[in-house]
This record gives sequence, C-alpha cells and structure tokens, in this order.
Amino acid sequence: MSDSWKLYRRLLGYIRPYRHVVAISLLAMTVAALLEPALPALLKPLINHGFSGDNREPAWRLPLLLMGAFMAKGVAEYCANLASQWIAQRAITDLRQQVFHHQTGLPLSVHQAQTHGRMLSRVLYDIPQVGQALSNAWIIVVRDTMIIIGLTAFLLYTAWQLTLLIVVVAPLVAVIIRSASRKLRGSNRQVQQLVGQVTGLVESALTGVKEIKIFGARDYEAGRFNALSERLRKATMKTVRVQAANVPLVQVLAAMAVSAVIFMATTLTQTNPLTPGDFGAFVAAMAMLFEPIRRLSNVNGTIQNGLAAAQGIFELLDTPVEPDHAASTASTASWVAADSQAKPLVFRQVGFTYPGQARPALVDFDLVLTPGQTVALVGASGSGKSTVTNLLARFYLPESGHILYGDTPIDALPLPEWRARLALVGQQVVLFDDTLAANIAYGRPDVPREAIERAARAAHAWEFIERAPQGLDTPCGENGLNLSGGQRQRIAIARAFLKDAPLLILDEATSALDNESERQVQQALPELMAGRTTLIIAHRMSTIEHADLIVVMDQGRIVERGRHADLLARGGHYSRLHQAQFSAPGASAA
Repeated sequence: MSDSWKLYRRLLGYIRPYRHVVAISLLAMTVAALLEPALPALLKPLINHGFSGDNREPAWRLPLLLMGAFMAKGVAEYCANLASQWIAQRAITDLRQQVFHHQTGLPLSVHQAQTHGRMLSRVLYDIPQVGQALSNAWIIVVRDTMIIIGLTAFLLYTAWQLTLLIVVVAPLVAVIIRSASRKLRGSNRQVQQLVGQVTGLVESALTGVKEIKIFGARDYEAGRFNALSERLRKATMKTVRVQAANVPLVQVLAAMAVSAVIFMATTLTQTNPLTPGDFGAFVAAMAMLFEPIRRLSNVNGTIQNGLAAAQGIFELLDTPVEPDHAASTASTASWVAADSQAKPLVFRQVGFTYPGQARPALVDFDLVLTPGQTVALVGASGSGKSTVTNLLARFYLPESGHILYGDTPIDALPLPEWRARLALVGQQVVLFDDTLAANIAYGRPDVPREAIERAARAAHAWEFIERAPQGLDTPCGENGLNLSGGQRQRIAIARAFLKDAPLLILDEATSALDNESERQVQQALPELMAGRTTLIIAHRMSTIEHADLIVVMDQGRIVERGRHADLLARGGHYSRLHQAQFSAPGASAA
C-alpha cells in the first residue's frame, strides 16, 4: 500500500502547478458533499408532519427547499467535474510531453534494448490509463469520500446505534479492496507489457507489408498476432474477474449491514422511540450511502490500472538520458566561440564492446583526420566501421582510449554543440512525414526559403523538387514513401548542405542505390565534401578510390592504411576485397 501511495503522490505532483484550480474543485466537491444529506434531512419533517395533517409550515416551503438543494448540488458537481477534468487533462498533457521528450534523449543502447512497440504503448496506452486515475478516479475518490463522511455524520446524528452496525463492515471492505489491489496491479502490468508486444508486432507487420506479401507470410504473421492477442485476452480477463468479484462482495457485506439495521431499528422503535421520520431519513441516507461505496470499491481497478501504467512510465523517466557532463559547465560558451576553425579529429587507442556482446567491436583504434581530409573505412561486415561513427556521434562512449577534437576529448564538450559539428548521410535515410522543405531544414524551422533552395540545388535535388506538385511544399509521405531511393538520398545530402557542419560522415551513402541513382548522388557528394573533414564508410570500392586515406578494418582492428594505388600494390586485405568485388558482380565488400 505504501508503494501505491508513493506512486500516486508522484502522480499528484503533476497537478501541483494548478493548485488554484484544485482548490476550486475541492471547494465545489465539498459543497456537493455537504448538500448530499439534504434529501434525507428534508424527508424527516415530511414523514413526521407532512402526511399527518399537523404540519404548520406552508406547503410550498419543503418542495422549494428540496429543489434549491438539488439545484445547488448540481451546480457544485458541474463545477467540480469541469475543474477536475481541466486539471487532469493539463497534467496528462504535461506528462505526455515529458515522456516524449525524455524518450528522444535516452541513450541509443536503451532504444535498442526495448522494442519500439513497448515505447509506443507508453504514449498511446499507458498515459491514457494514468489519465483515468488522475481524472475520473480522483474525482470519485475525493467526492465520494466526502459524501460518505457527510452521510455517515447524518446517520450518527439520527441514530448512532444503527450507524455502528454499518461502521463494523468498513474493515472487511478495506481488506477486500486491499487484496484486489495487489492482484489488479500485477495483472495490469502484464496487460501493458502484452499491449507493447502487440503494438510492436503490428508496427513491424505494417512496415514489412511488401515482404509479407512476397514471401506469402500472411498466415504466419496472422498466427503470431492471434497467439499474442489470445494471451492479451486471457490477461485482460484475469483483471476483469478480479474487478467483477470486488463489487458484489462489497454489496453482500452492505446487504448484511442493512439486514442488521432493519432488525435493530425494529427493536429500537419498541424500546427507545424512533419516529417514522427518523427511520425514513435513516433508511434514505443509508441507501444513498451504498452508491458512493460501490463507486469507491469499483474505482479501485481504475486506480490500480493507472498506477501500474505510472510505474512503467516512471521507470522510463528515471532512466538517465545521454550523459552530457559539459552541458552545465561555464566553458560551453567559450568553447563554441573558440571553435570557429576546424581542428584535427583524433582516435587514440579507442576500444569498445557493445552491451551483451562478448567480442569487442573496436580494439586499439588509432586514427587522425586532419581538417579537410577525406578518410574511408573499408572492411567486411562486422569489422567495426559503423562502430567508429557511433562513437564519433557519441551514441556510445568508448570503454578505453579517447576521441579528441583538437586537444579536447569530445565527451568533455557540450553534446548539442558537438553534434552541431557533425553531418550524416547514411544508407537508410530517415525522412519525416512532412514537406520536402521541412525535411531539408529538419530541426530548423526558421531557415529562410532561399537557403533551403540553395541546399536542394547543391544536392542536385532541385531537378525533381521543381517538378513535384507543390515544389518544396510537397509532402514526402511516411519515411519518404513518395520518393525514390535516389531522391531520398539527395534530400539527405541537401539536409547536410544546409547544416554546413565541418565534420561529415558518409555511412554507405550509395550502397542501396541503382546505377543511375548512384550517379546522381555521386554528382552531389564532391561539392558537399569540399572543405570538410569527411569520414566515409565504404561499400563500393569505386566510391573511395580518390580518398586521401583508406583504412582497412578487420574484427575491430586496423590492418592496413594508405592510398588506393599503394594498397592495391601490397596485395593484402584491401587488394583481396577489391578483387572480390570486381571479379564477382554482386559480391558485398562491406
């Protein structure tokens, strides 16, 4: 229970900025709760005097009071619900924005360790569950608790002996709710994990719909989905069974209390006179008490569902973002000001092993890139080429050695400022579901239109952009679905042109293209590389023959380095890779 309270208290922290509206909501709930006993209180004089003929009050007085009480109660409940929902929706929006922002700041290793489906379900499924706990559940708990207190006080005032019989049932109800809470929390956690798996499976199926059709895998994928859906159904039904049993148990206990009250009321009327009005008011108040008790026992499932979702969300929020030790130091501004000139990029005895892997991805990697130099990394798949770029972009930190920019380790520099010095054109170009202009100027919405057009022309992308239906305002489609491979690649090159970074990474930028698309991209690359320090991850040997330095890698180590002609003449690793590619068309050298 203490764990649940800690979680809920942390959730309530999201409504703290709106404490003034919370006060209005609580005031309105209090007014509504205080007016709840008005009906049984007004029934007492009606039963005692209204039907006996000795009523001296005007006939209109009691109906008017009753109508006024209910109108005031209705207005108070409207204000309470409206204010509470406003608070909850603002808190949910704040939480959703925080989760999204935090997810994009997590280390790459965290993204690789978790499925996209689970990360998606946190935003699409978990946060709405938390929203229910913050909105409807919060209203029910606060409002109905006040109503129960108000009605119980009225019952004690009317007949305290009978009220004690009802109070005796309360501990048994608390035990039932506590037991149900434990079971619901575990069941809801399992449901949320399965929802994440279902989301991931649907996402991968929609992404790979071409492969599903080509390989005739519809039945196979349907089988996987059906099995997962069945597991989700069973987990959901487990939760439903606990919730369904919770309310009847509470109602049975309440019925037992009512039976005892009726028996005792008959005894009291014989020994200690209870007026008909007292008894009628007591029964009415007791009947009104059952509904808020039922709602409170039923809302427990919603609360536990929300707390289970909150637990997963807070685990994510408590996961540290990418380390940036220099982010808050006073040297940030001075480093940026002093960084107007390009500096050498130095890899010094760098070693790295991916989490969960036994074999190192990089061992004693030594390399110096002088300003304006073009260096190509070649080697078989898994030789460590892409690891170099991952470390350079600080997606991971070296386990040993250092990467220096000039004389300064790059992990001692502010992360945003360091990445501002890098531009990447990769094999798998990621375009967002926005316009061509927005994708070229990605992350920089204030860039002038003229600068975007100049970048597009420099990347040889203007020839197809000007033919597009809306020019630069033409939508790309999801991940560039409306563009060919070569067009997507040239948009990525235009993006790199616009960024104008001194360090350029070309990660197999032409390996997935046909000959014509490659020719068009190759026309744009020399201009992009001019004046920049360029690191090329090579797939096709023809693209690196003019590199200033070619570095040959094997199993995480540098085995050769030199220029194209010199390496061919040595007859070593590079020569064999070159010969394998050009003597056997279609063979991969990457």
